[in-house]
Amino acid sequence: MPAGTTWTRSGLPPLLLLGVLWGVVFPVARAGVSAGASPLLLVALVLSLAAAASAPYAWLTRAPRPRARSLAVSAGLGVVLIAGINLPLYWGLQFATGGAASIVYAASPVVSLLALAAIGTPDQLHRRQLLALALGLLGVVVLGLAATGGDLAAGIAAIGAFVLGTSCQGVGAVLVGRERPDGEGPWGLSFQFVGGAAASFVVVAVLEPSAQFPIGAATVGSLLYAGLVSMAVGYSLFFGLIHRHGAVRANQVTFLNPLVALLVGAVAFGEGFVPLEAVALALVVVALVLLQPSRRVPSSAPVGSAPVAPIVREPA
Repeated sequence: MPAGTTWTRSGLPPLLLLGVLWGVVFPVARAGVSAGASPLLLVALVLSLAAAASAPYAWLTRAPRPRARSLAVSAGLGVVLIAGINLPLYWGLQFATGGAASIVYAASPVVSLLALAAIGTPDQLHRRQLLALALGLLGVVVLGLAATGGDLAAGIAAIGAFVLGTSCQGVGAVLVGRERPDGEGPWGLSFQFVGGAAASFVVVAVLEPSAQFPIGAATVGSLLYAGLVSMAVGYSLFFGLIHRHGAVRANQVTFLNPLVALLVGAVAFGEGFVPLEAVALALVVVALVLLQPSRRVPSSAPVGSAPVAPIVREPA
């Protein structure tokens, strides 16, 4: 079956690997925030480290260097996609567990589907997809109830932040697919980190003027894992999946994240897990299953065409 219609043998290994890498980062990021690191500053430092690691890699591999305009576009994409995902995520982790955050972010394929419908043909959203949208939204609402705990305002704020980050991931993946139909190279990736880091430092200056980063095992470990593994390695895999399989299917990596995040959070960091979170996760999983294609598209469809507007046909 052609790339862009379903997962191939070559597509599953990077998807599974990315699911593990990104699943672990949710509880690890919360550990850094809980240890006293200002959440928005931690994001800025993580993205700076990722940029510092990816630029030498691009140079050492002698990757073709795009023109200045192309690099500027990559930086802008980094603001929407990378900073847009992680700033709300880390801020919300002050009030909710990494497992709860990972469940909300699992709805990002639904957002990608809506974004693709908006730039394509809206009537290609069929009943099956509309049901998926409804179930995904219901799952987020149920998780909001589970995350409130004793502080209703904090729970609502956390879920709201996670929804914002999820929206940036869903829309940002679509934008990357449209702007980079031939894929995002190493230089483009590094400039996405540069753009995301620059935007993050601006946000820190405005919202966290007294930001701090105490040196300790939890804060430094969170910084190193998120910057080098989750970002530098993870986004390279993610952009490859967008190029080969499209935004909706690439974002299905978020389906794996809660399984890893909840397990690692419970075993390694002692994060709690309540029954309502299981209900929310089940609703999101059903929504993602409903997004799977029910028929094949012609095998002559070019691989490079997967991320552009006609991909709206993909979940039909």
